[in-house]
Amino acid sequence: MEVHHHPDLHHKKKNFKEYFLEFLMIFLAVTLGFFAENIREHYVEHKSAREYASQLIEDLASDTVELNRAAHVQNLIITAGDSLGNLLSNDPKLIVGGKLYYYEYLSSARWNFISRDATLQQLKSSGALRYLGDTSLIRKIMNYEESVKVIYLGQNRFEPQKIENWSLVQKVFDQSYFNSLDSLGDFAINFTVNDERAMRFMNNNYPLLSYDKDLWQQLRNWAYCSSRNYRVEIQIFNAARLQAIIAIAALKKEYHLL
Repeated sequence: MEVHHHPDLHHKKKNFKEYFLEFLMIFLAVTLGFFAENIREHYVEHKSAREYASQLIEDLASDTVELNRAAHVQNLIITAGDSLGNLLSNDPKLIVGGKLYYYEYLSSARWNFISRDATLQQLKSSGALRYLGDTSLIRKIMNYEESVKVIYLGQNRFEPQKIENWSLVQKVFDQSYFNSLDSLGDFAINFTVNDERAMRFMNNNYPLLSYDKDLWQQLRNWAYCSSRNYRVEIQIFNAARLQAIIAIAALKKEYHLL
């Protein structure tokens, strides 16, 4: 007859040390995993922040170039507006028509600044702006954005005045002569009075549609008003450019970028 041996179902009871060691091992594993994940996330965020910082610097540098160019063009427009206002102070029939057309063309030019802000808008919309971490750095970037908003407000405010002025210009000047300046390309915006093409155009006595003194007085007022508005815009441009330079310096320092 076979004898069957039943397994011993009685296990040795674990003592406190064994339970504690198991708990400690689990706790250490979870804790190390937590720290490892935090380190990984911090590394990823820092890497992303550095990449974003580099892109922001490119955008801000591009904006500073454009702000300088805008201020340069505005100064040319101011010079043209002042020259036009001075000419319109005289008897209309004694002024060479080419000079009037030339300075009216330049003083009526439109040049609006548009910020290259794709990176900043992406940071804001995705919530990744927090990657930059340092609140003082973020504040510098936001200060620049605020200065750009001021520029846009000024440009929008002056736009209706420019449109109203152009309606007045159409009553006095023949558009066909402005078209001939258009065909010359950028030279009108980058002009010097010694430019051969500018001198040749200004020395032609192109006729006007009207020599009415009241219209001339209105044009004169608009010319001086336009110059004043552009002087205000240049101050705003310079303030924005300074904020951009401050933000660039802060980004380079924070992320050790050249």
